[in-house]
Amino acid sequence: MLRAEHLSFRIGEKTLIDDVSLRLTPGEFTMVLGPNGAGKSTLLKLLTGTETPQHGQVWYGDRPLPSIPLATQARQKGVLSQLLSLPFDLSVADVVMMGRYPYFDLNPTAQDKHVADDCLASVGMLTFKTRAFASLSEGEKQKVHLARVLAQLHRPAGDESVKYLFLDEPISALDILYQHQILSLVQTLASQTMVVFVIVHDINLALQYARTVILMDQGRIHGMGSPDEVLTADAIEAVFQLRPYFLTHPGTGRRVMIC
Repeated sequence: MLRAEHLSFRIGEKTLIDDVSLRLTPGEFTMVLGPNGAGKSTLLKLLTGTETPQHGQVWYGDRPLPSIPLATQARQKGVLSQLLSLPFDLSVADVVMMGRYPYFDLNPTAQDKHVADDCLASVGMLTFKTRAFASLSEGEKQKVHLARVLAQLHRPAGDESVKYLFLDEPISALDILYQHQILSLVQTLASQTMVVFVIVHDINLALQYARTVILMDQGRIHGMGSPDEVLTADAIEAVFQLRPYFLTHPGTGRRVMIC
């Protein structure tokens, strides 16, 4: 379980995260929504240790995050940020192999290469493994980086340890087909003893895939719970300043938002 209590973070006089507490449980697919500037990416950085809160603490299991050795963290948590470019020229296979760095010293083993290929295949990019990463489209780069993170969190047979997956807008550059394919993949991963924290902007995708939704506004959690509990017309209007309407999908029975 991941636990955060009373997190606050500011830059200068501006408060970006204001007294945020939450618990994330393995097996739940948590999606985070909110307008631009709501604090979503900053919260992700605090939960992953990229930024240090001025107040509050984050625990992974029963251990405060700062007390966990970096080598251990590298095998426990994977983070996909919005930054897709790389400052050096690598092949797609080399980029994904970066996810295996915590598991070997100098040279990857045959098992590391097998894991990297499996993760590329899971995002539909195995046939691109010899391509130069810089030659890819933004959507293709997004899928390769996701494969890198999945390679980092790969479990060998018999490993039941909790893993932590953090994705910051992982489908923003993908077309609609790949959006659903990637979210279906992540939904499956969430069911496998994994804490999953995903930032998205599409409310309908959250209604379809999330088990837990965090709705943020002005650095605070406006609501946290099931999509039907949190994503109400009143809450969406309060946070996004837009009154939505909902229909029932004739095939699935799920709510669908329209504006």
